[in-house]
Amino acid sequence: MKLSRSRIAMLAFLCGTSLLQADILILKNGTKVEGNILNESPTAIRMKYRLTPKIWDEKDFQMTEIQQVIKQTPQEVELIELKKLIPTEDLIPADKYEQLIQDRVRPFINKYQGTPEAKEAEGIATTLQEEKKRVSNGELKMEGRWLNAGEAKGEQYNIQAYKLHEEMKAQMAKFEWTEALTIFDKFSKSRPPYTASTYYPAVVADAKICMEKLGAQLSKMALEQPALLKQREDGLKKLADTDKQRTKAAIDDEKGKWRAQSDAQRRANVRWIEPYKYDLPSILAAQKVVVGELTKLEATNLEEMKVRNEAFVAVYRKIGEGDYAGGAAAYERVQGFSNVTEYREIVADLKAQLLKLYGELVRKGSSGPAPVSGSSAVTGQTSSSVDDRVARILAASNGGQPAAAPGTAAPATVPAAAPAMAAPGAAPAPGAAAVPVTTPAVAPAAVPATNPAVQQRPAVAPAPQVQAPVAAPVYAPPAEESNVQTYIMVGMGALLVLFGILAFKKKKTE
Repeated sequence: MKLSRSRIAMLAFLCGTSLLQADILILKNGTKVEGNILNESPTAIRMKYRLTPKIWDEKDFQMTEIQQVIKQTPQEVELIELKKLIPTEDLIPADKYEQLIQDRVRPFINKYQGTPEAKEAEGIATTLQEEKKRVSNGELKMEGRWLNAGEAKGEQYNIQAYKLHEEMKAQMAKFEWTEALTIFDKFSKSRPPYTASTYYPAVVADAKICMEKLGAQLSKMALEQPALLKQREDGLKKLADTDKQRTKAAIDDEKGKWRAQSDAQRRANVRWIEPYKYDLPSILAAQKVVVGELTKLEATNLEEMKVRNEAFVAVYRKIGEGDYAGGAAAYERVQGFSNVTEYREIVADLKAQLLKLYGELVRKGSSGPAPVSGSSAVTGQTSSSVDDRVARILAASNGGQPAAAPGTAAPATVPAAAPAMAAPGAAPAPGAAAVPVTTPAVAPAAVPATNPAVQQRPAVAPAPQVQAPVAAPVYAPPAEESNVQTYIMVGMGALLVLFGILAFKKKKTE
């Protein structure tokens, strides 16, 4: 007899409910058995329980060995899984929070309305909603700690390294040493490399563990290979001709697939190539790679690496936070590593990001109030040493000629008869020669002249001298210099008028 769809649905629901029912037996020896009670009697309880995560078994537990019986309702069982959502994982995006609320929590609340478990689930939904709002506002949760929007921007370099490390640890938890080491290689192959992250010393320590474990596996494979190969050859000899040909074809196919995979990995510059358990040369080659790389890591001073990487990350943090003054100062401490091969790309990346930030701040300053304090190029609120740092970086990136920040005028060469830090109006030192100084000439609207000490300008000469005309460089004088020139012109005009009056009176007297 065929069952109607409604009856099938009802049976499925009942079956599902019975499967959700979870009972717990606490035995007198301390053992806890979870499953479903199938039958109870005064002398024993028959329970279906998990013998292994995938295998179920049934057993009679005598009442004399049972200390306590705990019966759970379906909603209690489901709530146990729901509670695992809190605390939430790290780096969850806002849409993931919404997915958890709509796909996991809301269906439970609707299913068990009015129960204490549904009320507890409402609390879980509220927590998820609050965290979603924080993420939407730019905050970030990493290692169980919340970072505000500014900190999150400053930690972007470290965040990417953290994600890779988590992937690596996940493979280690599954004892996939080769896969974990393949992820380890991504730290140095990424652009920019994440080898300057503060997480990298811990990554190196984990990589050493992976190499040691993989090395032990390969040593075991090398020892077992002769016996395995002989066993396969002996087995082939015992087969009939037809079966032997078919088995040889299967062996050749297996070896061909391994060889094709190995060749593809070599072309992709993968170091951790899976060996073939019947092929001793491939096992020995893999061992050689592991020993060589482990020797390099053993020679690494992790304590020195921690200090060095903190200095690199400090630059990334300042740039991410929009503080180019602090970033330029931090950059000076690491720019010497541009001569070290493993850090060359990182230093270049930091310089490029610092220059980009400089240009962005100048553009923002020219269109309105500067968003970041501490930048003389934007607000004129800091010492001239900050602009000097940026000028040096600009010069280094353009072969000695500072590049104008985006949205600013082209650099202008001005004569300087005094050091760059000379105060405005200071007279030049005796015998000082005029030295051309290159400085970014920023449009007046972008750089308010509120701090004269920041700008490098020619010192005022003691007295004007008449000399042959020379080709003078184009220079836009600051507002203060324009005022001085105006005062001089007015004064000269007044003197001319005075001399004219005196001459007229003298002529009249004669």
